[in-house]
Amino acid sequence: MANRKPPAKAPANPTKTKIAYKTSGINVPCDIWALLNRVAFERAKERGGRPSVSALLVDLVQQNRKKLENELASASR
Repeated sequence: MANRKPPAKAPANPTKTKIAYKTSGINVPCDIWALLNRVAFERAKERGGRPSVSALLVDLVQQNRKKLENELASASR
């Protein structure tokens, strides 16, 4: 086998911060999954890009973050 060079690294983009991601499998009822999937496709049509249920879930959690944090705080008392 011939010597191969490792692939070139992409140049760093100083304007973007690095965010660590975790992959997770979640179980949701079929009707909820269908709704999330339809909304993700509509967002992709309106804003461009690929449909992403994951991005939609991140947006929903960010919009409700304070409420979720308050729920967590009250549960740990």
